[in-house]
Amino acid sequence: MPADVKTDTITLTIDGKACQGAKGQTILEVAKANGVDIPTLCHHPWLTNHGACRMCVVEVEGQRRLVTSCAAPAEDGQVVVAHNEKLSLMRQMTLELLFAERNHICPFCPSSGACELQERGYEEGITHTRYQYLFPVLEPDCSNAFFVQDHNRCILCGRCVRACQEVVGQGTLNFGSRGTKQMVIADLGVPIGESSCISCGTCVDVCPTGALFDKRAPYFGKGGGLVRKMVVCPDDDMGCSMNAVLKSGILARCEGTDEAKVNGPLLSRRSRYEILNEATPRITTPKVRNEFGALVDTDWDTALAAAAKALYEGAANCHCNQQAVVGLVSGRLPKETLASFQQFITGPCDSADVDTLFGRQRQVKRAAKDLFGDVTECGYDAIHDADMVLLVGFDPCRTHQVLGTWLAGKRFNEQCPIVSINARQSEVTQLATVDIKPRRGCEHEVLLGLLCQLNEQGKLRGHVEQSQKDRWKAYNPDRVAAEAHIEAKDIKKAAKLYAKAKNPVVLYGPELGALRNPNLIGLLWDLVRLSGHVTADGALRARGFETEANAAAAEQLGLIGADPSTASVIYMLTGDDPFEPTAQLVEDLRQAGTVILQASHECSVMAHADIVLPSLKWSERAGTWVNVMGLEQTFEACTILPAGVRGDEEVLAALAEGMAKAAAEAAETAEQA
Repeated sequence: MPADVKTDTITLTIDGKACQGAKGQTILEVAKANGVDIPTLCHHPWLTNHGACRMCVVEVEGQRRLVTSCAAPAEDGQVVVAHNEKLSLMRQMTLELLFAERNHICPFCPSSGACELQERGYEEGITHTRYQYLFPVLEPDCSNAFFVQDHNRCILCGRCVRACQEVVGQGTLNFGSRGTKQMVIADLGVPIGESSCISCGTCVDVCPTGALFDKRAPYFGKGGGLVRKMVVCPDDDMGCSMNAVLKSGILARCEGTDEAKVNGPLLSRRSRYEILNEATPRITTPKVRNEFGALVDTDWDTALAAAAKALYEGAANCHCNQQAVVGLVSGRLPKETLASFQQFITGPCDSADVDTLFGRQRQVKRAAKDLFGDVTECGYDAIHDADMVLLVGFDPCRTHQVLGTWLAGKRFNEQCPIVSINARQSEVTQLATVDIKPRRGCEHEVLLGLLCQLNEQGKLRGHVEQSQKDRWKAYNPDRVAAEAHIEAKDIKKAAKLYAKAKNPVVLYGPELGALRNPNLIGLLWDLVRLSGHVTADGALRARGFETEANAAAAEQLGLIGADPSTASVIYMLTGDDPFEPTAQLVEDLRQAGTVILQASHECSVMAHADIVLPSLKWSERAGTWVNVMGLEQTFEACTILPAGVRGDEEVLAALAEGMAKAAAEAAETAEQA
């Protein structure tokens, strides 16, 4: 390399080993990258460096004092000593003090075998402590539904506090009191279950001891024999992924990982905890409704034969201009399963009526594109970089919890203003700078009121027809306030915040699609386009979200619509989708001649089903998921099927074979007649 070419590469010597790194890295980061182990306790790769525990201290040639390697910048030519007798004695003293300060009797701790304090003790040869045990009696906090905070095991490393602030952006945890009475507290010292904690569990992930541990099988999920498999969260269309932790093939827990492409180490309450709980009993045996109207267990051959016969007769009736087969599939299933179900309904069942359970949300957006033209919406980068967020018909704190946490972080760390326009009661209200709750059906008037204000302020940069301006002018704040039952000042303030922002982003959700008004989405696009808020690559700074994890894959496959009200046979493949049918769907199920349900757990639809077939739950599925931004992620199944349960594709193939057999028998009967 020529001498005049500058490089960011640096070389330093650590314990006699030449180590290469980059400018800006710490000594600890360079050491780890080059295979040199320096013990730590308060350091964590997800968090900023703290330098509190003093375990990572090293000697640097030319420095009179020891330096904390986690916070000291690495410099070219440095000579570092990370391990010698002096440093070992100092680390032993630090560990002995930590062990003596509180209750760290390892055999009684749920984190024994997976504790960093314990591991450091073994590494440094700690067999006892020379200091008097303090053993203060500190009451564990068990008020949270999912995890325990045991102050007796806390070493005050600050990891949980920094994680709550830096990763989650919630700021619930902090230090309270001083000296030997110092503890990590929630808010102003209330029980953590009564605090602003959102139960994302990030603090549990980063805790190096047993001070924070999951209530669900704390001992079971520790120690050796653990296997981690990356899986997608089926909860929404964010595309979040996580590690499923297994022991002896059983799912022990879910944990965050910085390898997750979308969410990094952050998980939602549902992803980490609630997804592990099976609220209703598992279905492992097929069922048919008998002559007395009761669902009774049966064998697979009997159930498949009954289902195949009903589907064949429904498909045959279609040719006589009678009611047909309608297929409804959960949009949280992998793309391969969606494709197989679509092929089955359009092939053997000879029906074009196939869609996901919430397909009408996509239909509204598709109609908006037909009316207003196709648009490209922004990606996650635009959301992260936004200096103002406008939420319309969207409560991400409820439906897209990781996104809601991102917004909480922006509000907490960046003071980013958030405006919410939602006719429903929403959890995001606690984050909103302006919370507008219009009368249901008046969202359109509120958006026109925003356009009116932006136009009067001269903030619309695109070409606007005079007829449009005249129309908007009629929607002054007083008129909108009267019609929508809101405050006129809120419209003015919302418009002012949007106009002031350099990079605002508009996020709309499934509640907007549920209104079935494509003009609302088109109006949002117009608001963003005419305001000139586009990304560098020309995408509108707007993004719509849906409830189904694989809604984008369903769109790619062309699942375009289904009308169950016309069906003689309704075939529902729901898997473990916790959806509740609408009143209209319940009526359609009642009117249908036959209802076939393929589900993993008992649900309310079973009350209307004539045939029930066992299905898979999320951890038993393998395949491809496409998130709202078009990112494709393929994962393997992490748990095996229980006895008696068959794969969905296997069931579909068996039904197709049964229908072919029924067709052959019908043809033979017709020929004999």
